[in-house]
Amino acid sequence: MHQNNDKINNIEIGKTYLHRFAFLGGGNMGGAMINGFINSGIVKPSEIIVYDIDSSKYDSYIMSGVHTADNAVSAARGAEYTVIATKPSCVATSMRELSADKSIFENTTFISIAAAVPMSFICESLDSEVPIIRTMPSTPMLIGQGAIAICRNSLVKKESFEFVCNLFSALAEISIMEEDGLNSIISVNGSSPAYVYLFVKAMLDGALEQGITREQALPLILKTIEGSVGMIRQSDVEIEELIRRVASPNGTTLAALDSFRREDFEGIIKRAMNACTQRANEISNELIQSN
Repeated sequence: MHQNNDKINNIEIGKTYLHRFAFLGGGNMGGAMINGFINSGIVKPSEIIVYDIDSSKYDSYIMSGVHTADNAVSAARGAEYTVIATKPSCVATSMRELSADKSIFENTTFISIAAAVPMSFICESLDSEVPIIRTMPSTPMLIGQGAIAICRNSLVKKESFEFVCNLFSALAEISIMEEDGLNSIISVNGSSPAYVYLFVKAMLDGALEQGITREQALPLILKTIEGSVGMIRQSDVEIEELIRRVASPNGTTLAALDSFRREDFEGIIKRAMNACTQRANEISNELIQSN
């Protein structure tokens, strides 16, 4: 418990909080964030309380040392930050539970990691205007390699936003943006780990079909992808030039690239990203209409 006027991470708390962070939801993304917070050394397990409708989530090694709650109200009561980590369809129910007693979230800043859920929807569900930081994280945050897009509403204090950004920066690459881009960004960082997994699987399946074993192929595929990302990061030339440097005239790489182009590989990726954004917009509209 933090005492009045404590100064933690250069922030004047000025209030007594029961917990530093309350997590409503302990699934994949919530668990990744909890693990990242603890591994960063900035947040202690004892400063976190978690509520998930599925109590089996508490058995995960990630939950070792954290407090658990029987319901959303007892988790969120008196928290400095309440992290909304439920499925989008469950956000309204959780917020309405809290709205019955507004003292539960007095002086609380909400952090939402629920995809496609507008900040205005959260306020409406709480029947209160509250400080909200909306984020779109990625699951590789579990290993400190995440990517997070983040925005805030006008009620979030500058020092609180800076603290949260600094905390997230220990786990992920941070991109601060306006909320109107948060649905589109899902296709860039939120859903895209699955694209990469699918690409790796396709390469691995292709190797197996050519008689190469999994043990031989997978380490080479992963290191090639890691190295290629490193080349993009460190190179002072455009990506198109890096492609050209690998693709010699009449060579093997060019044959592969020609096959990609005949199948409209780039178009497939762009259409998939558009489909992702379209679905995010649909989810947002469905939530608004149902509230």
